Amino acid sequence: MSDVTSRKYIKTKFEGVFYRQSAKRDPRTGEPDRIYCFCFTDTQGKGHWKTVGRHSKGIRPTLVQKERAKFLAEIAVTGVNPVEREKVTIGDLVDAYLAWGKSEGKSVSQHYSQYQAHLKDKIHSLPVVELTPNLLSTLKAQLLKTPTGNTKAKKSTGKSKARTGKRKTLAGQTVNNIFSFMRSAINHAIATSMWSGVNPLSTKGGTWKMVTANNERLRFLTREEAKALLDDLEKRHPQLHDMALLSLRTGLRPTEIFKLRGQDVDANACGLYIIQKGGKRVFVRVPEDMIRMLQAYKRKPAEPIFQQPRKKTAFTKTPACFKTAVRKLGLEPENCDSLYMVTLHTMRHTFASWLAQSGKVTLMELQKLMR
Repeated sequence: MSDVTSRKYIKTKFEGVFYRQSAKRDPRTGEPDRIYCFCFTDTQGKGHWKTVGRHSKGIRPTLVQKERAKFLAEIAVTGVNPVEREKVTIGDLVDAYLAWGKSEGKSVSQHYSQYQAHLKDKIHSLPVVELTPNLLSTLKAQLLKTPTGNTKAKKSTGKSKARTGKRKTLAGQTVNNIFSFMRSAINHAIATSMWSGVNPLSTKGGTWKMVTANNERLRFLTREEAKALLDDLEKRHPQLHDMALLSLRTGLRPTEIFKLRGQDVDANACGLYIIQKGGKRVFVRVPEDMIRMLQAYKRKPAEPIFQQPRKKTAFTKTPACFKTAVRKLGLEPENCDSLYMVTLHTMRHTFASWLAQSGKVTLMELQKLMR
């Protein structure tokens, strides 16, 4: 007998089912082992072979016949070759979704940045079919233990060495953002027939569970605190002062403010066109003095109103000097719970809290106003 597995395909009595004679022997019978496979034609009319398994491993022609029927049925329904489907990687889906999101003006860049920073190296080249519940649970646990790098170094005294503060890990909401981005990428691939199958990150009927994140900020500023913070920001970073003031006066989210362009300011209607969460463009009325403040930047229609000094591009995150001002004014204790931290988003919460305390709007009106 040849010591090389035969490449000749021998037909069985079942349609499309063949076997090749192996150089290895079946340990139970001593006879040459058989490698069963089936043939199929893809949607372009090209013929292919797919190996199912060995006779010595329990594979029989009847089983191969069933596998072939199932395989052909999937091609008929989805139009996707299951063999090619198994080659599609998470990176393929993510790259396609990112390109689509940018072309459609969707807000995907921030969550992609989080995916890129914390998960891309681990799974970008992984086939989607290998994204199992067990792997997802492992990745989720690893992300929740991932340090943010925001370790605070405590000042040293003359008697002791400098000590490092407790290292913080990724927030539950950040982890959820990463997996939500991946889920959207897979859903987009299914919708565009780039991939077929059940989304392993679906929370409907599946085993996948998002992190239970308690990220609702409880802190809002008093009028005295807000004034002190704005006065300090005006000296440190005039643009940041204006962003904080705009959020305080209108309740706009920081991300909505970062994306404002010259063309979004409508002085005649006294309002702004903003891109809110989900990429939807809406009109929001704002006070006249806020319109004048934004017009003073004299930006061209396509230019970001608030620009990073050197890059001349839109801000993507709050400048670090905001936290410097907060600490200088003692607005939050050192190492305080994230629920009580003062961030640029706190200005939005403060707007809502002051408005609720004024009694000028009902709860339903406030909810609608805050979108």
